[in-house]
Amino acid sequence: MKNILPGALALSVLFAAPASAAEQVVRLEVGGLTCPSCSFIVGNSLKSVESVVIEDFVEGKDASEGVYTVRFDDEITSTDALIAAVEKNGYPAALLEGPMGGEGS
Repeated sequence: MKNILPGALALSVLFAAPASAAEQVVRLEVGGLTCPSCSFIVGNSLKSVESVVIEDFVEGKDASEGVYTVRFDDEITSTDALIAAVEKNGYPAALLEGPMGGEGS
């Protein structure tokens, strides 16, 4: 039993997942959504960035704005790349700070 414990401990350290691998979830506020095609174009812009998955879209109080909740691997891409992908197609985008809530937030 004494010989098994150190070996098991060593294996658990070797195969532990790295703590730095970080999946991020952020909210991007996007403007200029003047028609249904705009939301589609912005969605495709975001999905063209490697590792990005759109979790949610909520139309803003003003129908020409919306908030995209996006999940991505920050070892592969960055929030700057997400914003650049949206702005490349002519839509203003900004990272929303603060807690992420459910509906009505």
